[in-house]
Amino acid sequence: MNDRYQGFVRLVEEQAGENFRSAFRYDEDDWSALYVRDDLATADLQQVVPGLARRAREAEPLVREQDYEGLGPQRASISLHSEAVLIHFREGEAGGVIVTLDKDVARNLADFVARCEDILEASAD
Repeated sequence: MNDRYQGFVRLVEEQAGENFRSAFRYDEDDWSALYVRDDLATADLQQVVPGLARRAREAEPLVREQDYEGLGPQRASISLHSEAVLIHFREGEAGGVIVTLDKDVARNLADFVARCEDILEASAD
């Protein structure tokens, strides 16, 4: 792992502590683990990551800068799941870094999304 990624992993470890689940980098050809918490280092995870990297390569922002410059370039995308948060940092056209954190790290965001979901589900009835 090069110095840039070592510094990145250190920063996430310092900020997230035990809530840091994993970090992976990918490029146009391959992927590699930068960090995987011991309890998550399973064969299941090994099988999932190639597909995750493939989908990350293909991901397109909801709003592209060329379509609406008022937002500026996308810096990262966040996927909130019931047990974890995924943060996707793009590095060029076909590369990037994906970090996963326990949901507690994003408790305010998770609570906000849950409240919004409650309202949307209630108004759908």
